[in-house]
Amino acid sequence: DYRRVALYGIDYLVEDKKDQLATSLVRMTSKNIRLREELSEQIRALGELKKLGEIYGYDISRPAKNAKEAIQWLYFGYLAAVKEQNGAAMSLGRTSTFIDIYIKRDMDRGILTEQEAQELVDHFIMKLRLVKFARTPEYNSLFSGDPTWVTESIGGVSIDGVPMVTKTSFRYLHTLENLGPAPEPNMTVLWSTKLPVNFKKFCAKTSIKTSAIQYENDDLMRVTHGDDYAIACCVSSMRIGKEMQFFGARANLAKCLL
Repeated sequence: DYRRVALYGIDYLVEDKKDQLATSLVRMTSKNIRLREELSEQIRALGELKKLGEIYGYDISRPAKNAKEAIQWLYFGYLAAVKEQNGAAMSLGRTSTFIDIYIKRDMDRGILTEQEAQELVDHFIMKLRLVKFARTPEYNSLFSGDPTWVTESIGGVSIDGVPMVTKTSFRYLHTLENLGPAPEPNMTVLWSTKLPVNFKKFCAKTSIKTSAIQYENDDLMRVTHGDDYAIACCVSSMRIGKEMQFFGARANLAKCLL
């Protein structure tokens, strides 16, 4: 869950993991041995992530102070994960609703304009389009076009029936017009009958113009996953920070038969 880097900072996350390790069951069952190993690996990885921030001249040990830092901190988390795993089938998660909180606060403080907010989002999307160059060269031979399946889940409805569309949901989709359409990141709208009418119209308009939005049935998946889930890879749903997907390719059976 890359949002945690911006929300808490690395130092807090490390202390939390150390507390989990200290209070985890000490009886040496296979399950507890694996849990302790994983916690130790997570503490090590968070330390490496902190060093990654330092390389770029940023102190991500603390929480993000504003919208710009929130996007940067979140991106560092994703960049580290992609560098570790080559970015195959890795979901970005649900970041637009999260980032909107920081943008609104900065606007209320008078330190950010709408134009600057859109620019921050545009730059973030540009980074996500470039992340494939962090891969090993051997990966190019596996997939035509070198896709990364960076999927951002937008919209949807909370379990209590409130639409989770924010102004930054519009800003993310608007990058398709500002930067031009592209398959990466995969902009996936979690579609529900309860979404605001104006957002539905904006999605339809952007789809017609760019052909670059994917839609998935939020009313169907929310029952299973709750309202904090995302799309991993192309279409697979998973709860953020609770589940993961191992990469697997799909085949069009009808085309295979042909």
